[in-house]
Amino acid sequence: MKRIALIGISLIACLNAIALSITIDINPQGWETTRSGKPNHVILEPGMPMLPYLPVGILLPFGEKYVSEQVSMDHTSLQDRNVQFDIARQQMPVSQSYDSSTRGNEALVLENKLYPQQDYKYLGTQYYRGYQIALFNLYPYKYNPITRQLYASGSARIDINSSFDAGEAQYQANFLTPSRETLETLNAMIANQEAVTGYANASGYRNVQPANRLIDLTNPKQMIIITDNQRVSWFAEYAAWRETKGISNAIYTMEDILTTYPGVDNADKVRNFIIHAYQTWAASSEPLQYVILGGDDEIVPERGAYGRVGDTSDTRMPVDLYYSNLDGNWNANQNNIYGEQADNTDMIPEVHIGRFPAETNAEFQNIFRKTRYYTDANTFSNNFALFMGENLNMNPVTWGGDYKDDIIQYLPNGYNLQTLYQRDDTYNSSAVLNAINNGAGIMNHMGHSNEFTLMGLSGNTADNMLNSEFGFLFSQGCYPAAFDQRTSGDGESVGEHLLTSNGALFAFIGNTRYGWYMPGSIEGASQFYDRQFFNGMFFQNKPQLGKALTFSRTQNLNAALSNDVMRWCYYEMVLFGDPSISVKAADPYLPLLSLDSYSFSDVDGDNDGTINPGELIRFEPVVRNHADWATAANVAVRVVSAPPGVVVMGPCISVSQISPGATSPLGAYIHLQLPQDMGFGTYNIKVEIESFHPQTSLSTGIRKYTADMQITLLDTRFPWESSVTVKSAPIIGYFDNEPGLDILSVNAYGTASIIGNDGEQSSSFAAPATMNIIRSFASGAIDTEAGTDLAFCSRTGDIYACSPGGESIFSFHADTSFLHTPVLADLNGDGYNETIAGGLDGKIYAVQPDGYMPFGFPVDLGASFQCELAAADFDNDGDYEIVAGTSAGNLYLIGGYGEILPGFPLQLGSAITGSPTITNDNRIVCSTNSHIYIVSAEGQIISTRGISTGIAGGFAIGNIMSDYSGIDVAGVSSSGTIYAFSSNGVDLPGFPVETQEYFTCPPLLANLDEDPQLEIVLQSYNNSLYIYNHNGSIVAGYPFVNNLSGSTPASLVDFDVNGVAKLVAGYANGIVVYNLRAPSGGLAPWISYRGSPQRQGSFASTGFVGSQDEVQIPIPNALMQNYPNPFNPSTTIKYSLAVDTFASIDIYNVKGQKVRRLINGIQRSGTHTVLWDGRDDSGRSVASGIYNYRLTLNKQKIERRMLLLK
Repeated sequence: MKRIALIGISLIACLNAIALSITIDINPQGWETTRSGKPNHVILEPGMPMLPYLPVGILLPFGEKYVSEQVSMDHTSLQDRNVQFDIARQQMPVSQSYDSSTRGNEALVLENKLYPQQDYKYLGTQYYRGYQIALFNLYPYKYNPITRQLYASGSARIDINSSFDAGEAQYQANFLTPSRETLETLNAMIANQEAVTGYANASGYRNVQPANRLIDLTNPKQMIIITDNQRVSWFAEYAAWRETKGISNAIYTMEDILTTYPGVDNADKVRNFIIHAYQTWAASSEPLQYVILGGDDEIVPERGAYGRVGDTSDTRMPVDLYYSNLDGNWNANQNNIYGEQADNTDMIPEVHIGRFPAETNAEFQNIFRKTRYYTDANTFSNNFALFMGENLNMNPVTWGGDYKDDIIQYLPNGYNLQTLYQRDDTYNSSAVLNAINNGAGIMNHMGHSNEFTLMGLSGNTADNMLNSEFGFLFSQGCYPAAFDQRTSGDGESVGEHLLTSNGALFAFIGNTRYGWYMPGSIEGASQFYDRQFFNGMFFQNKPQLGKALTFSRTQNLNAALSNDVMRWCYYEMVLFGDPSISVKAADPYLPLLSLDSYSFSDVDGDNDGTINPGELIRFEPVVRNHADWATAANVAVRVVSAPPGVVVMGPCISVSQISPGATSPLGAYIHLQLPQDMGFGTYNIKVEIESFHPQTSLSTGIRKYTADMQITLLDTRFPWESSVTVKSAPIIGYFDNEPGLDILSVNAYGTASIIGNDGEQSSSFAAPATMNIIRSFASGAIDTEAGTDLAFCSRTGDIYACSPGGESIFSFHADTSFLHTPVLADLNGDGYNETIAGGLDGKIYAVQPDGYMPFGFPVDLGASFQCELAAADFDNDGDYEIVAGTSAGNLYLIGGYGEILPGFPLQLGSAITGSPTITNDNRIVCSTNSHIYIVSAEGQIISTRGISTGIAGGFAIGNIMSDYSGIDVAGVSSSGTIYAFSSNGVDLPGFPVETQEYFTCPPLLANLDEDPQLEIVLQSYNNSLYIYNHNGSIVAGYPFVNNLSGSTPASLVDFDVNGVAKLVAGYANGIVVYNLRAPSGGLAPWISYRGSPQRQGSFASTGFVGSQDEVQIPIPNALMQNYPNPFNPSTTIKYSLAVDTFASIDIYNVKGQKVRRLINGIQRSGTHTVLWDGRDDSGRSVASGIYNYRLTLNKQKIERRMLLLK
């Protein structure tokens, strides 16, 4: 209860003085912590107990000047014993750690007397919209720190003497705004609300100068926008939009203001204009409430004001408050240091101020767009609050999370709160960025910052944010809003970037200088303003950003007038944004959706589990509705952006309802058609998730996600990994009793693993003894038993052979080491292959199936080997000859009985390192580290060419040009130069080619596309795949970059027997398989290491004896992908048949209805093509869409999909 008495009214006429007496009833238990909008005000004197005090405002009678006061406190009574109050520590900048020496003189609290000794403090008078208020701090609570006893007074009486002054009356009348809102705010600030009626006749004293002809103030506005001539037009649309929201406004230019209004500088002139506008409209039905400073400080100048806390001072702290506190003179002592206590600065804002800290049109448009979106959209962002707290100090431990937990009490129920606290190990810059991108609407932060970094986010980070939901942030950090040019320079402060960027925030409340905290406590100076901002916004009916910020200040007005650090914080807070924008209340009907998971499926393509170019794939998203949010209605999932060439087939996925905590049904998908020439790598598709409000049917917000799609050649069943290093090339065949081809891989210890078609190991067997196999093994018929056998060489001096099941055929040992791959060849024409190997001792060993060497072996060549051996029947007599190159540079041709044949050895000048390879016309291609040689069977050098580095592994032989003019040769150097030349040594057009890669394996040759020429297939040391055309150009989409080190030679094969070529290769730790998405009908002629599993290194061993025979390739039944795809108006379908058979090809739509029959009848074996012109059987053009095409044979059906896109 407050008792108010006016004394001596009858003396006014003679004494012209009034004594105002007010009694304040005090709650003796009010020192206990309270909440719900009424937190305690506490004394913050370092080293002293933080006792509560009572701020009081007394409204002076209209026109009266304050003369004196007298305050008497009721007697104190003991309230409690053994009470412990925290001791105030020195306030510290948030960016600094605590120094214990700043704690203050704690010895003072040991005095055995009551604290504080004074009963009150008079703080002076302040004006609020024409109403003059005398401010006091009452100290009714007394505390003895020795006895820990608390005393309190039950009431206080305040007597104020004042005298009437006509000038004072006119001054007040010119500012007086008697609106309902003004009176509500005023009544909350004063103890004597009854005194308001004394201002009823103030209008009689009003004397405001008329409007200037350059600036029309005849039409009152709630808001004015100040910018310059260049930018006026940029604001037009935004201003019109605010009008539609009930905020009348007008735009005024700096040029007109500076021409019209007086002032010591431009900031003074702007303030004088605002004062004039405010006074002109003060008594109208629409008094001025809001001001937007439309530009950075280069456009609308900042005012620097004075602040000091201990040894920390700043004479030009940017203070936009200067433009909202319209009473008095901020430079009363004329020393040009604004806002000093000696200036008796008026501290209560008349208008709510905000700044758009932009310069360019794009920056302004970003602010306009984000502000409009926040206001107009009713989305999940409304309900999403994000509180962030960092570690402020470790001694004593001070957590920003504790500061934020204190603010949570002012966040109403209905908002969904996410906390990112360093205390809880949930805070980092990535988490902050993700939370903002995820649509946080209400944000609060306590932690370190500077003018360029906030919450770990830089201005550059802010500029690159692309979130589509926008919120506001209140931060206690240091300097993030330092918009003054002298501090942040041309780079601008991070707070500015958060507003002017495409994403990030629509509004920011932050400090232009240091924020302040109290180590070991949550009673930091900045915390008091943070509390009151959210208290005002949510509990005191101040939802507008500007009004909430003003409320935050006025609630701490007494503290700011009596405490330097509170005054500093009062000054420095600025609002970047529109002060008239209101925070949106929580909506109980809003869900929060997210992309829980997703997958890509090629079930409608080749269904091999790998996403390849040219495929029709399914994007299968799963959407989650978060728990504790509302049920999501009418959910839509859309692909809104895809890589170039990718066609989104649609439609969007629709889900009628997703309950809180639940996910969308599995199996829903969106079709994507990939182009044939799509490169390999990771691609992004942009996905939007949206639901619609069950009551308004409006969008509840769009959440945007990126889904990564891996376009790869890697078969998803692989890699298969070995626990022991693998250095051998794998061999593909039927090695077990299961259906499908198998891969046989041998590790360095000689253990063989059989990997099935599913990518899993089905069986294994070990070598007779521990081996050291550092090259590949050979496969072919060795003994009299049917089937393929295996032959191995080891560094341990062992040569052994076995069946694919591991049963031994022979085991041979020599006192040497074998460092290269064995060769299988029949040396004596008896129908059985010998196993041939070159030893480190310079001898060539040949071992028969019975484990013995034939006559003439070993052959001692006197020098070791640095490359593989080769074998071929040069004279067509049934006996194979051996080709060997030694480290001494000698090239040998050796007969089946170990004899050196005429013309050999041929000395090539240095060690032969490029493995000899034999063409179809029995020419030998080999190389040293400096030259490639083509040598005849008679030992004559046909051609030679220089090279910069040695050839990797050897050469590949085939008719690359497909011109039947002869055979061609391909090889690659270890440094990445690809050579392709005729058997006469003439470079093919487009070669050599530089790849800048490192190679250890030779190339393969096969026809992988529509033309008849061969492609050159290479794998680098890291198993990146390169495929080159016959003209030296790289095939579209390549290279396919991989990072599996330690490549071993590869093989091309139709591994799944489905007409599609795959590359099977080894690497240091296992096996990898590449899906080439090419028809397997072209897999010839050089598709395995050294030409064949026998490792003979000859064209004859591939199964071809001449270039004309290359067309006679065994072909499986296969249906290839149409080309082009997508297509319009026609496309070519390629298929192959193993034998002459009855075949049909039909086209079906997605409903399964037959559209067109292309062929129907007996077809010859071989490869064929047929054209579909996009018409049905009646000759009518069909619509765009997905179509299936099916090859039907007697006992087999093969089906693929294609896309007609008109």
